[in-house]
Amino acid sequence: MTVELVKSIKEAESKAETIVREAQQEAKEIQKKAEANAEQLIEETVTEAEKKAQDLIKQAEEEARAEAEPLVKEREEEIKRLKEKAVERLPEAVAVLKDKVVKTDADH
Repeated sequence: MTVELVKSIKEAESKAETIVREAQQEAKEIQKKAEANAEQLIEETVTEAEKKAQDLIKQAEEEARAEAEPLVKEREEEIKRLKEKAVERLPEAVAVLKDKVVKTDADH
């Protein structure tokens, strides 16, 4: 019976070693999968963050344009009014210059 007991112990030890090896191999595979999943999650998170940043920039640009548009129109209208005033006063300016030229020529 001792021989059978020793044989049984050796078989149990062999099975235990096999189980340990398989468990170690499985642990390595789980670790590799976890690392791959982590890398993919990081990439997805970075991509999502970049998209959100682009969306925020686009939104900020649109808001800035919307705020600036009335100001631009107001300035364009002001420029138009000033040009109209300048055109209206052009004959007066020509007359003033003409008088100065005539006086300068008359003085010489």
